[in-house]
Amino acid sequence: MKKLLILLLLTGSLLAGIKTFSVIAQGYGITEDEAVKNALVNAVGQAKGLAISARKRLQRRIKEAHVSINGVNTASVKVSDATSSAISTATGGFVKSYRILYVKKVGPGEYKAKVKAYFTKYKAPGLNPRNRRSLAVLPFSYKPTYSLDGIAINGKELSRRLTQAIVNKITQTRKFTVLDRQNSRYYEFERKFLLSPGTDPAELARIGKRLGADYFIIGEIVDFGVGTKAGNSLIGASDASNMAYATINYRILNIPTQQIKWSDTIDIEFELPHSNRAESLIAKASDKIAQVLVDQIMFNIYPPKIIGRSGKKAIINMGGNVLHRGDRFKVYALGKRLYDPYTKEPLGRDEIEIGEVEITKVLPKISYAKIVSGKVKKGAILRPIESEEENEPDDGKESMFEEMFHK
Repeated sequence: MKKLLILLLLTGSLLAGIKTFSVIAQGYGITEDEAVKNALVNAVGQAKGLAISARKRLQRRIKEAHVSINGVNTASVKVSDATSSAISTATGGFVKSYRILYVKKVGPGEYKAKVKAYFTKYKAPGLNPRNRRSLAVLPFSYKPTYSLDGIAINGKELSRRLTQAIVNKITQTRKFTVLDRQNSRYYEFERKFLLSPGTDPAELARIGKRLGADYFIIGEIVDFGVGTKAGNSLIGASDASNMAYATINYRILNIPTQQIKWSDTIDIEFELPHSNRAESLIAKASDKIAQVLVDQIMFNIYPPKIIGRSGKKAIINMGGNVLHRGDRFKVYALGKRLYDPYTKEPLGRDEIEIGEVEITKVLPKISYAKIVSGKVKKGAILRPIESEEENEPDDGKESMFEEMFHK
């Protein structure tokens, strides 16, 4: 019984995404049959919105369905399942079923019909994805090969790993609706399956729900390599280490306007553990590069914010792989908004240092930190201590970056 209850709950939750709603519409024609069909076209237009070209195609498909109303002219009547199925097929599954409310003659050779059409719509599970800015990460351009301490690395594989690492980290911030632009073949596979014979017409509501992107992240792997750094025997560190270096150009584009919202170059050097396997080096290096890039994006667009505190403990609105246990941050209260005196462009807000925190626990959605010093309060933002000098707003870099995405 318990297993049955769980199964019923799961089934209900899966079906909850598809809802039914109705639309009442009128249509005119030189015959009763034509009046009904034009009313159905108008119903689809009200429910879905139709461009002129799409409307003409739909009219042709419905007329080709050869649906007859069998002389019904007054009473409200639900048409046969076969008729509804024909209309559902003709409309690509838009019309689940319909009722003829009435058909009447209104003039010489002119009839008026009113129908009530039932439609299905699909609501994606979870929060509305349109409540967040949508973003897609495209594969970074690359050289054919890179040399990692004598090991030849395939540039395409490096780009694939780096792109996936960036997607992983941005998704875990839960600040953007992250879209997939690399696996369209899977969507097409599902689409063809839903359009195949035998599929429940209600399932067709899932088609046409793909989201457009507000932003694309594009980039180029300009240089990448690994060399061996000798240890210092004078201080007892005799073991050599692998030092990786990378130069990455990237841009954030607003797709509807094709405007470059942000452009920068990352030039970093970091240590990698020893490995004779190219795959291992690629994975670890890609993760490190992605972390630097995503940190730069997130700490400038959506810097971690304190959402609560209890005693010497603060709660941060970010988790996943963005924050790490032991990370230390300066805490800043947000002051008045600043504007460029020439362009009148918003430059962000004045940031007043009020304390320091250290991350003690990281969960998928939130993190906890101990308050090291100062009077930390709800609503304050965090800035990494290690990049404090770089974050000095001598040119408004961070503030401008943030304002670009919050206008």
